[in-house]
Amino acid sequence: MKISFTKTLAAVVAMGLMSTSAWAGGREKLDEFFTKVTTMQSAFTQQVVDDKGALRQSSSGNVFLSRPGKFRWEYAAPDKHEIVADGKNVWVYDVELDQVTVKPMTQALSAAPVGMLTQKQPVDKQFNVQEMEADGSALEWFRLTPKKKDSDFTSMDLGISATGVEEMILGDKFGQQTYIKFQGLRTDINIDASRFNFTPPKGADVIGKAS
Repeated sequence: MKISFTKTLAAVVAMGLMSTSAWAGGREKLDEFFTKVTTMQSAFTQQVVDDKGALRQSSSGNVFLSRPGKFRWEYAAPDKHEIVADGKNVWVYDVELDQVTVKPMTQALSAAPVGMLTQKQPVDKQFNVQEMEADGSALEWFRLTPKKKDSDFTSMDLGISATGVEEMILGDKFGQQTYIKFQGLRTDINIDASRFNFTPPKGADVIGKAS
């Protein structure tokens, strides 16, 4: 089943809230993620649930992030596709359809929180931050609501552990929720710059124009 570019970018996680017995320092780790982390690499699983609670899509793959302005989402299952931001443009490649869609980053990411995550700046500059109520999980949870009123997303919940961001949940204005759980996340590691380059495969149908 195919999902839209916006829904795919909304890549996010397993729901949960902060525990009263959780380790201390979640807010510090949250601030650190937004202001100090330069690169990130992780495997992930993703689920999209509609406004009636029905599971609409499940997928998995790997994500790479390099601040400022670059990321690569590689979906390996069930359908292979890639989303690459090279600092100027966002490329979406559907392997099965052999189709590439390209948009300037200013257009493709204007309403997507993932666009904000590509910048290294204080979380409070981009979002209103609320510490969430405890419910017994091992993570500390924070709800981020975008200050930009034109966002397609109404909230972004981040589950923080002592090692950093482990889970994320995005809610959108259509009532959908996207759950992403990161696995084996590593930060501030060397990532080959070529990860963030994209050249349309020969013969692929290209929609849009790069800036």
